[in-house]
Amino acid sequence: MNTKELIHKIEKSRTKDDLEALGIEYLDVDVDKRKSKEILRAELLTLAEQREGFEEGEPSPQPTPAKAEQPPKGRMARNKTTGRIMPWTAAMAKYSHMEEV
Repeated sequence: MNTKELIHKIEKSRTKDDLEALGIEYLDVDVDKRKSKEILRAELLTLAEQREGFEEGEPSPQPTPAKAEQPPKGRMARNKTTGRIMPWTAAMAKYSHMEEV
């Protein structure tokens, strides 16, 4: 089945079961039927459109790599109980469970 026919079938499907069957058969995706029908339809349409670009020889969109989080600059505070580190504020000085690092 070509992609345009698949997109048309997804748009015309009436039930979540129909959407699930299309997803499993043509897109190799098992849908979460707890979501609304409109959300399932949108997700399957997105996958079908990506498949269309892939079939036509266009490169599929690559996810952008996550930026490495850099530690914040300046004064930091640590929660003695949990060990969580966060930017220090003057208001934290009054709490006994917070210490400046």
